[in-house]
Amino acid sequence: MLATQLVALTLVLAPSLVSAGMFPKDSIVKMLDVKTFKKAMKANETSMVAFVAPWCGHCQRMVPEYSKAALGLYPLVPVYAVNCHAEKNKPLCAEQGVQGFPTVKVFPRGASQSPILFEGAERTASHFWYFVTRRIPKVYTKFYKVDEIPGWVRKQTSKHRVLLLTKDKKIPLLWQVLSNKFSGTDLEFGAHRDRKGKSSVQMGLEVGGPKEPKVLLYPIGSDQPIRYEGMAKMDSLTKFFTSVLDGTANLTQINAEAKAEEFVEDPEELEIERKQEAQRIALLHGGYTDLIDFEKAMLNGGADYHDTNGYGGMMGGAIPEHFKKKAADAPEEEKPTASISIGAPPITEPQVAAATPPPKDEL
Repeated sequence: MLATQLVALTLVLAPSLVSAGMFPKDSIVKMLDVKTFKKAMKANETSMVAFVAPWCGHCQRMVPEYSKAALGLYPLVPVYAVNCHAEKNKPLCAEQGVQGFPTVKVFPRGASQSPILFEGAERTASHFWYFVTRRIPKVYTKFYKVDEIPGWVRKQTSKHRVLLLTKDKKIPLLWQVLSNKFSGTDLEFGAHRDRKGKSSVQMGLEVGGPKEPKVLLYPIGSDQPIRYEGMAKMDSLTKFFTSVLDGTANLTQINAEAKAEEFVEDPEELEIERKQEAQRIALLHGGYTDLIDFEKAMLNGGADYHDTNGYGGMMGGAIPEHFKKKAADAPEEEKPTASISIGAPPITEPQVAAATPPPKDEL
């Protein structure tokens, strides 16, 4: 049932990247009306919504920065806009207490939690990015020591437990997004930093690659893990967790299906990746987590950067070779351009906001 609902929501909320009105045709920002706004809020995920008007000068100046933020957050956090000048949207804007333009809000978990008003001193991509990512509810348990994990596993046997072993300094944004998305279900999320793979060895696993994450699933009633063998991507993990919850197939079968998934390069997604890379280069001021890798890639011409740090919406490094289609399947000129993983902050953290919020155009 849950899988059917998620698929239905995805179909409804996945219009083309052509955004109506004041946003450029290639913007990642999706325009909402009353109907689609309600459906977006049913998704129970973190999102950002700008309430704007085409005649608003402050809105027009915000559009490029808001679009950059949307690009950096894609595909983990959807970014929307509502045209409050349209007659059909005026009741929605009134309901949201919009008194001036632009009004930007973060909805931490759809309609289930109250929205948070953006009152930053500057409407820049960096301010929007940090404002959103710091307001994703943290509904996972973080383990600082590997010895803490067995107790958690035994205590939560009434639920499926999913544990991330990551070599990143911080819990990946993808894991935060997934734990928020599936909170309130029979999935319990945990995470542990396994910087050198020593915890993995202690748990009977191999050390793994330099950036390789491991996802372990402890089924209801069991303290023995099943290792997820699919790609550590947003859509792949969402599909896997949904199948686990639905019980539509046994775990061995759905894990085998995840392992057999083939990574197919989509031209539209590759174009987004190209733009994400260009944007990160433009905004980078020393805040990139893997700065050494970044500089090395740039010195080498920036080609195939995704083969080092992965595609947007995934954890770890390169997509394992066994998931990729053979190079011969695509013409040479269609190989993807450089891209950068969006798991790490794209820009240096902005300074503390000034006391006064930026001006708005009044209604």
